Amino acid sequence: MKSILIINDNSPEAKHAAEFALRIAQKTKANLTLANTFVKTQKSVGLVTAGNSGNIVMEGYQTSKLLEHLKVLSDKDVADFKPQIEELDASAMDECGLAGVINLNQTWMIIKGMGETASAESAQHGLNMHVVLNKVLCPLFLIPVGWPVKDIERMVYIADLRYCRIQVVRYLAELARPWGADLSIAHTSAKGLPDMAEKYALTVFSDEIGKNVKYDQLFFNNIKEKDLSKTVDVLINGMHNDVLVMVNHRFHFEEILGRYITDTLPVHLNIPLLIFPY
Repeated sequence: MKSILIINDNSPEAKHAAEFALRIAQKTKANLTLANTFVKTQKSVGLVTAGNSGNIVMEGYQTSKLLEHLKVLSDKDVADFKPQIEELDASAMDECGLAGVINLNQTWMIIKGMGETASAESAQHGLNMHVVLNKVLCPLFLIPVGWPVKDIERMVYIADLRYCRIQVVRYLAELARPWGADLSIAHTSAKGLPDMAEKYALTVFSDEIGKNVKYDQLFFNNIKEKDLSKTVDVLINGMHNDVLVMVNHRFHFEEILGRYITDTLPVHLNIPLLIFPY
């Protein structure tokens, strides 16, 4: 069973991302884990009588508001699959500790909400997600708070086709298939490498990618534009992709996103960003 881990810092951004995570879980038949990076308040959950020693108050943690919210949404939804939703106390974990849990549980995806500005919750309870991504085996899905939660219709993986990773494309096809979403590979040549002729690029795509990834809605775009900001604008606003996919530290990553993942995305990246480990 797939498992999706949601970073919950008790912020509006986390709530928004969790709502989208629930939709992904319903579509892909995955269970959800809320990794709570904040300390929850305790409450009394019952009394136990122990012989002549009197009543012993048993203390327990409250479930988070986000957990209750997701359960209400799941119960109301008519989706065929209702994921199990549980919590993980990550309030005392550092990046290595959280990465260890993620790898031990063979987590399929990490989801984190992104604000337009750094929130107080992230500053107080936040983890450096770029450090986490450097230590895990699954991708990190960054969800802008301004992006409306909806079905995925189009995804684009931006890469140099000569170094396109089959395992990434297979993962994306697995994510796209339940939605019936279009999946495209946008080839842009890495710095220092020549452009690929259209006929040759199509042959490489067909022989190396198409024959090894069984997905009917897999497409290819050979992009000659050298200005990556223009390319990204076309992919997002011209071609109306819902998800932009990249590999950490590879080729176009720093030009598009910057050197590191922070608590906010650049203003031109207003759609979810799925980043695979290097």
